[in-house]
Amino acid sequence: MELLHKPQQNGNFSNFLVIAFAVVCVVMPLDLSQLAFAVVGAVAFSILQSIQPKKRDVVPKYLRASHMSSKNSGKAIVRNEKPKTASNSNRFAPQQNGLPRPDIRKPSAAPVKAPTFQSSAWDAQVTELLHQISPSIDDDKIVAKLAGMVKAAIKPMIPEVEVVGFASGDLTRKKAFGVAVPDVDVVANVNPLVLAERLGGRLGSFNGKLDPKKLQKSAIRACTDRLVSAGGFKFRRSAFRGAEPKVTLLAPASFGICEDSIPIDFSVNVVSPLHNAALLTECGHIDTRARELILLVKRWAKDRGICHAAKGHLSPYAWSLLCIFFLQAGMTDDESILPNLAGFKKASKLAHLTPPEQPTQATGSGKSTAALFADFITFYHEIFDWKTEAVSLRSGRRGKPGLALPLHIILSEDGKTTTVGPSIEDPFDDSHNLGAGMSSPSLARLFEELARASDICSKAVSLAELLEPWAPPEQEHESSDARDEDKAAKGASTAAPWRARQA
Repeated sequence: MELLHKPQQNGNFSNFLVIAFAVVCVVMPLDLSQLAFAVVGAVAFSILQSIQPKKRDVVPKYLRASHMSSKNSGKAIVRNEKPKTASNSNRFAPQQNGLPRPDIRKPSAAPVKAPTFQSSAWDAQVTELLHQISPSIDDDKIVAKLAGMVKAAIKPMIPEVEVVGFASGDLTRKKAFGVAVPDVDVVANVNPLVLAERLGGRLGSFNGKLDPKKLQKSAIRACTDRLVSAGGFKFRRSAFRGAEPKVTLLAPASFGICEDSIPIDFSVNVVSPLHNAALLTECGHIDTRARELILLVKRWAKDRGICHAAKGHLSPYAWSLLCIFFLQAGMTDDESILPNLAGFKKASKLAHLTPPEQPTQATGSGKSTAALFADFITFYHEIFDWKTEAVSLRSGRRGKPGLALPLHIILSEDGKTTTVGPSIEDPFDDSHNLGAGMSSPSLARLFEELARASDICSKAVSLAELLEPWAPPEQEHESSDARDEDKAAKGASTAAPWRARQA
């Protein structure tokens, strides 16, 4: 070992001699006063370097997580330069994204309870609930004020911005998962070229090409910074991994718009809120029961915790499509309330349907909204085949997924088996599967809640029981003796399984 290290020691010593000789050559011509000035200058420079503040990240603290995730996703896009197509090779590709973090039960100072009703009959309770949750003219006024406040905060930075807002429920009543799944969507619309010019240095270099996704995310960060710092909104969470990135903000009660704070989803240049509002409005025009069923189903899905897309569940927009498809093709006795998408006057124009797609005629039904809800649960719990059938408003009938729609293959939690996930076609983009965000745990929760709702609807006892807010189960704790034995035998951590997966 000494022989191996000896050449290295000789090399270090020779380098030291060279450096020392160079220093002597520099210092020799100097007199004492010049040498003193040189030493003082070196000391002063080192002191200035030590007290100089370090450069900090310009991304606001509340957006750093999404900033890092978008940077990582940007690297993935660079590595995979070829765009994904709906070929057979990737239509059957298993899910590769990590599972969302499991829900954790947390104590709440003001827990939300199930609604109470004055009526005792099932149909009367449904009617009473619909009266409570339907958006009113006052809700539209509140959303218009919120959109105006958002525009006022962003306009100094982007003068060309246009802001619109959509309400999908009553805003004055507290409800479960109210912040996780807001009833208000606020969208800022700006020409991408103008947006790129206004953002300027925020975009960085793109090798001569502008990445629309990165532009959209940068715009959301910039606007959120303005809304929080200058607009008075409060940041709650970001969701940048989905097809349409967004942030959830809170409009505090201090705005004077409402007695309570109002959560909103804010996004830039997205179309799903517009499509959702167009479908909801037109369904109400065709048959008021269709709009009522959508509101009722989304309220049930939200209260039971299966409407939060960030957790891998279906989005509110996807639940609306499930309702419409059921009213097209899922009713019994050859009944139908809604035609296919070609029969929607405004929505069909937004979808740019081709002339061969002809509208179908609805045959009608005399069932109440309460009865339709029970049939909706029965259809998706017992009749509809989630593995082989697709939800397609364009066709308006049951059948297999179209060739353009990519299948979503879900990998089990143990990584040993796969299953076909839900195929929910976006009626305005037949290559977009709205069920692609589901995971194995969220799919199991969906089937669990459908079974629970089916049992309650068959009894038709209490709507309050159906809408009992869901909470994660209590974490099971092992005894201290079992933990000690486990540590001694395996040396393993006693943390819960979900913590191990998260780490």
